[in-house]
Formats: sequence, structure tokens, C-alpha cells
Amino acid sequence: MTETALDHPLMETQLELEERMLVVGRETFYKSIEEAKKRGEEAGTSYGVRILKNLVVPMTGAIEDFIAKAAAGGAGRRHTALRYMDLLDPEVIAYLTLKTILDSITRRETLQRAAIRVASAVQDEVRLEKLRDTHPEKFKLTIRQIEQASTRRHKQRVARIMANRAGVNLSWPETDKVHLGQKLIELLRDSTGLVRIDLETVGVKDTQYFVVATEDTLAWIDNANERMEILSPAFYPTVIPPKPWSNPFEGGYHSGLVQFLPLVKTNNRNFLEELANRDLSQVYAAVNAMQDTPWRVNPKVLAALKEAWERGVRMKNLPSRENAELPPKPDDIATNEDARKTWKKAASLVHRDNAKLKSKRIQLRKIIQLADDFAGYEAIYFPYQLDFRGRVYAVPMFLNPQGPDHAKALLTFAQGKRIGDGTAAGWLAIHGANVYGFDKVSLEERIAWVEERNDLIASVAADPYGEGFEFWSKADKPWQFLAFCFEWAGFLTEGFDFVSSLPIALDGSCNGLQHYSAALRDPVGGAAVNLLPSAKPQDIYARVAEVTLELVQAFACPNGSTSGTGAVTALNVKKLRKTWEEHGIEEVDMANRWLAFGIDRKITKRSVMTLPYGSTQYSCREFLEEAVREKLSDGKPNTFARTDGADGVFKATMWLQPLVWHAIGEVVKAARVGMDWLKECARLAAAEGLPVTWQTPDGLLIQQSYKDTKQRRIDTHLDGRVVKLAIREELDQIDRRRQAQGIAPNWVHSMDATAMRMFINLATANGIRHFALVHDSYGTVAADVNMMTACLKRSFVQLYTECDPLAEFRVDIAGMLSEERLGELPLLPPKGELDLSLVEQSDFFFA
Repeated sequence: MTETALDHPLMETQLELEERMLVVGRETFYKSIEEAKKRGEEAGTSYGVRILKNLVVPMTGAIEDFIAKAAAGGAGRRHTALRYMDLLDPEVIAYLTLKTILDSITRRETLQRAAIRVASAVQDEVRLEKLRDTHPEKFKLTIRQIEQASTRRHKQRVARIMANRAGVNLSWPETDKVHLGQKLIELLRDSTGLVRIDLETVGVKDTQYFVVATEDTLAWIDNANERMEILSPAFYPTVIPPKPWSNPFEGGYHSGLVQFLPLVKTNNRNFLEELANRDLSQVYAAVNAMQDTPWRVNPKVLAALKEAWERGVRMKNLPSRENAELPPKPDDIATNEDARKTWKKAASLVHRDNAKLKSKRIQLRKIIQLADDFAGYEAIYFPYQLDFRGRVYAVPMFLNPQGPDHAKALLTFAQGKRIGDGTAAGWLAIHGANVYGFDKVSLEERIAWVEERNDLIASVAADPYGEGFEFWSKADKPWQFLAFCFEWAGFLTEGFDFVSSLPIALDGSCNGLQHYSAALRDPVGGAAVNLLPSAKPQDIYARVAEVTLELVQAFACPNGSTSGTGAVTALNVKKLRKTWEEHGIEEVDMANRWLAFGIDRKITKRSVMTLPYGSTQYSCREFLEEAVREKLSDGKPNTFARTDGADGVFKATMWLQPLVWHAIGEVVKAARVGMDWLKECARLAAAEGLPVTWQTPDGLLIQQSYKDTKQRRIDTHLDGRVVKLAIREELDQIDRRRQAQGIAPNWVHSMDATAMRMFINLATANGIRHFALVHDSYGTVAADVNMMTACLKRSFVQLYTECDPLAEFRVDIAGMLSEERLGELPLLPPKGELDLSLVEQSDFFFA
């Protein structure tokens, strides 16, 4: 603890807060365990998962040995359990036995009851296998219903009902179930030591056998929980500046109660030791500058948010307090199978959405509670950490400057600056237009848009739930826009003397593609993402939408002719038509449905935005479906609906996906070339069994090391494919596929993180002290925005002109490879003629 920190008047308060972090974290941790126990789902706790993974193998071996010995035996009575064990794979039986016992491991249960539960789990699995073999379609429907069930007990009930309806009646004598279950519990006891079987006197004369956890098991669980509770603090903001980072092991919190909070989030101690031996002075300086930014809770936004929640106000970005209602059941649901299927599908979507709503409500309540708790402090601070790519993240969850719209709106800088002149006032207005969603026009038009609404904005600030509510609640980011309204009203009242503390944020134009375009000097991609000056902002998402629309229009031609139609000539039309035909899609009909629905930037945005971060054709379809469903939820008519009652969205997005993917390639060719080059480098390193390691221009070592895992997946129909609970062991060798897939997004993340750190240090040297930063969004007070834009442009240009990150990456890879592999290392991808100095003249680079 530094001498300066010790002398801080709020040091005692800070130490109490850090102790409270541990207490609250501990309470939350044990509450989750108690809730799991009540549900009979202890196998899903942290200790249950670890036990299950570790003990499946010995339990499987014990079952296999039992079966083998019984099969090798001579004449005589065969054990009753044997014929039931032959019905399933021993590994599945081991999993079912373990999971059933673990679900109540810390409570006493009679041997008979436990045996019947274990045998019933095996019986349910056998029942479903028979359903699969005899009625495959009904089996698929059953699995879908099981997946929608919220508890294991509900899953079991659904499985039994559906199997019985299909005529799959599986009746095992109760005595046989007891024999089977008891034998499996005995094998579990003998092979793992997890439980013991005790004979106890119940009442005056009666004795019963109980299955109980052994003392060693209970001690192991207690020790595991003690370790986990220490690692599960509820991280809070600090009320004094966080402890500065000067090495990879100590920073952020002051008391030492928080165990092992490293600068880089990793469990690899050797890697952290390597970082400690490097000159990371520029990295430490940047992270410490972010941590030293003082914030405070915005009381006006907090009051408005609490009122909205208490009144149940319905608006975008705010979860409803009420669950959505299930669709009305058709009158003939009992006799009309098609109507029943359609209703169940619609109902399942409602159940899914309601589950998401519950999670959002919990998050919102936590944010409001934290804001209430810290509203009385004049200044609060946020400790930061890096991920392995170097990206900076706030440690406290929920309420932080990198949170959702309402969390950001609740925070403002603790120390503002006078507006001072028209330039700063203009940036404040631009911020207001941006968060409202009026951001595809020139900066002057954004300022004018705000000034034309001065009276309306002032009325919102005076009474957020008055006549102006309809206006501000429709903003893209309504809570940040409300915060702006309060700020702008203050400026209208006080003029240039107004002290503004609102973070004014400017966002990069598809920042990942900005970095690829700069690294490859791509003039086409660079122009599309605003690296070049222009009168109005370029919109790469809209450009991809335009190319996609051209393709769709070509396929809408009644005679099916697509030859010579712009980008269509490069498409493999024959292959596309074959795929569409296989899925029963008529191309002209689907093209016209899309034309009726409309293809705009919102349809293509996610697919383009995520391209530099590893987006694939598969994820492209998912992003298209998300965009379509958002439009449908906002009331847009569904032109894809089918006569059989299906909404048609899946087939529609499957049809459009290859056209969007092709359009992206037409607009951003160079980025794809760079990404493919990085993948080839990663493949070569992986072929040598090596992680991909590179150093950023400011000295941070980055290591991408995805390891192969040894995994035995246990398929049980009742639980679906049990991936999380399967035995998964990280091996020493590198996972070649993941190394290749991860390198393009991880490299570009390391570059945007470097650009941010370089910006922070340059801005600090030029007097900026307020930082609101989220990867590709940079913010400060209005009076400093001009300096901020100059610094972020200069640092970006320096990153790609004073060094060549791709060339340095190649050198790093070359130093790792053997001579044989070195000869396969590809040359650097060709560079274009983009003049990066023009970035400093671009109004819309970040805007």
C-alpha cells in the first residue's frame, strides 16, 4: 500500500468496502449452492461438476469389471442388475448414477429411495432409446420438449409422458429397480469412496440403510467451497484511486483481501512472470490513467431510472417487469396436431424470452442498487484489467463505464470543465445526436438537429415523464440521451460558463476493418470505414446492403437470368440453386419476399461488424435471423410466413446468407486477404506444436495458446449432449483448428488495444485527465474532445506508419519456426496505396 494511499481520508472506508466485497461474494456463492440443493441439482454446483468429471472414469471401469466378471462366471444365479446394465453403455450408466447421487450428496437419503432414483434414471434413458429406434419423429419432438423444460424433474416427466403416448411402455418391477440401483450405488462406493452405506436405527426397533457422503467427501466439498468463496468477491468500484499497476501481480484494490487479481486475466503464472521481466511502462501508464479517472453517480438519471422501474414504464433497453403472455391455445389443440405444434413452438419462444427477461431484470436491479450505494460519494473509481489480447476491462461488474446504456448513463465524470466556446458546445450537441441515432449525417447537421429541438430537450430535462417522454424514449440509447438532455439544458441556461461533466463519446467506423485497412493500406476498405476525408460519413453496412440488394434483385427476375448482373457474375449460381432446391426454396419467390421485406443496413450490420472478429458464414445466417426477428418484434409485417403456420425466417435467412457473405467480400476484399494470411501463419506455428506469440508495438507480449482437450462425451437423451459435465482434460498439444480460427480476431483485438493505450498516453501528455473508453469508443469531457480527436488520429497513424505490425508479427512467427516450416511461411500480403496521413483530416474516423 503506497504512502499516498495510506494518507487518503477515505482509506478506512475503502478497506471496509473491500471486506464487504468478500462478504457479499461469499453470501451469493453459498446462496446459489443452497438453491441448487433445494432443486435437487447439486451436480450442477461448482463442486458437483468437478466430482462428476473426476469420477466418471473409475465408476465406468467398475461397471465394466462387474459385467465382465458376471459374463465370465459359470453356472448359477446371475445378478438381477446385469440384464438391465446390458441395455446401455457403461459410461452412460456411470454418468446417470453419479449425477443422481450427486444431486443430493450432502443430505441423508435411504438406500431404497436412492436406489430407485438411480434405476429410474437408467430406465428413463432406456425408454428414450427405444422411442428413438421405433418412432424417430416423435423422439425428435420429445427431445425438443425436454430441451425446453427448466428442471430435471420436468424433463423426466416429459420423457415418460411422450414415450407412453407413442406406445413405448417400459415397466420394470420395483424389486428389480431396487436391485439395480443398489448394485450401482455399491459399485460407486467401492470404486470412488464418494459415499458410504450406513445402517441406522430409526425409531424403537426399525433399522434402515442410508446413503451418505463420506467424511472425506464432505471435507473435500468444504475445502473446495472455501477456495471458491475467496475467488468469488462481488467486485465494487473504489472510493479512492485504485492501486496503480507497476507489475503484473499487484494493482486495483488496496487491502490484499482480494486474492490474485493479476493485470492480465490468466491462470498462467509463468506467463505473468515473463511479463514482469519486460518493459511494460507504457502499458502500466495507460491502464493507470483509466483507473485514475474519477466518476460519480448522475443523480438525475438515477432518479429517472428508479421511477421508470417502479412505475413499470415500457421502453426500449429496459426489461419489462411483467412476463410476456403465452399465445392463446387454439380451440382444436387436442385434435389438430398441426395447430398444436404451431402453438407449442410459439409458446416455447415466449418461455425463452421470459427467461431472458428475468436475467435482465436481475441485472437492472443490481445496477440500480449499486448506483444507490455509491451515489453519496463525491468520486468513485474503477480498477481495470487486461484480457490476453491486451483489451482493457473494468473489474467491477454491472455498474461501470463499459456497461449497457442505462449503466453508462448513470455515470458522469466527478470533475467537469467549462464548455468555454462554441467548439466544445458543438461536440456536446454531436454526442446528443449520436446517442439518439441521428449519426449518419455531417457533424454540422447533427448540431443543427439538436439546436432545432432546444425547447423539447429542455422540457425533457424539466420532466422526463412529461410531454417529451415519447421523444427521448425512442432514442437508440435512451438513457444516455436523457443524460444528454440534462446536460444540454444546463448549457442552455448557463451558456459557455456551464461546467460539463458528461462523457462525450466518439465511435470508430467498424473499427476492426479500420485496423485491417490501415495495416494493408487498402484504399477501398479504408474509404468505406472513414479513414479518408469525406463530406459525409461513409456507411460500410449500408454499402454491403446495397450490393446484397443488387444480388436479390437479379434473382427476382422471373426468367431466372442472372448473367452479367454486377457482383452476381462471381457467384457460383449453380451451386446456390442446388442448395435452395434441396431445402425446398423457390428462388424467385424468396427473392421477392426479401424485396417486400426490405434489405437495409440493420440487416447486414452484425455480419459486417463481426467479420474482423472471426464471423463465419454460419454465424452470418444467425446474425441475419436476429436482425429480422428484431424488425418483426417492432411490428414489421412478416413477408416470409408460410401457409403451414411456420414463420419462414430460418429458410429466408439461409437463402440470403450466401448473398450477404458474397457482398461483404466485394466491399472488403483486402481484410479477408489479411485474415487468411494470419490463419496460415497460425497453422504453421500449430504444426510445430507452438502457441502464437507476438509483441505489440508498446511492448505487451500476447500469447494465443488454445490447447487440445481430451474429452469423452457422454450422450444421455434426457440431458442432451452433456458437454459441460463430460470429462474434459486440457492436453499439452496445441489445438490447430482453434489456433487458426482465433488468430484473425485476436490479432486485430491486440491492435485496437494497442491503439487505445497509445492514445491514452498521448492524451495524458497533452493534458487530458478524463477517460471513458470501451475498445472502439473514446470519450472525455466536451472541452477536451478536440484534443481527444487529434490524439486518437495521431496515435492511430503512428501505430501503422512508425512500425509495421504485420511485418513484426511475421518476424515473431519466423523466430518460432524450424527451418523446414520457415520455408513455408508466406510473404506479407500485398499493400495498397492508402495514404494514412489523410486519417488526420477525416472528420468521421471517430465521430
